[in-house]
Amino acid sequence: MTHYLDAIISAIRDAGQHLDAAKLWLGRAEKTAGSTWQMPLFGAAEEAHAAARARIDAAEASLRELGPVDTLPAVLVELPGRVAALRRALDASEKRLIDAALAAAARPLGHA
Repeated sequence: MTHYLDAIISAIRDAGQHLDAAKLWLGRAEKTAGSTWQMPLFGAAEEAHAAARARIDAAEASLRELGPVDTLPAVLVELPGRVAALRRALDASEKRLIDAALAAAARPLGHA
């Protein structure tokens, strides 16, 4: 059971780290508007989002296997809420990425 709990906590920690990395890449992309670096930075942010989403999905699946939230041991009661908060943060960050990428794509390239 301890190994199983470690895996859940590790997935939550990893998701948070990937989300932090995505925000960093996205912030850098936003600062380089119009630069040739912007799209690769958006790509790095997208990859970090995908990794965060995969780890959140893994944590949610593992928590579901433990049963309903109201039957979880007291030590685990907070975990579903933390995972839900991470998912909301990820969704907001992904929306920010999409909005920024669409804005970048709408800007004309070069001079005619």
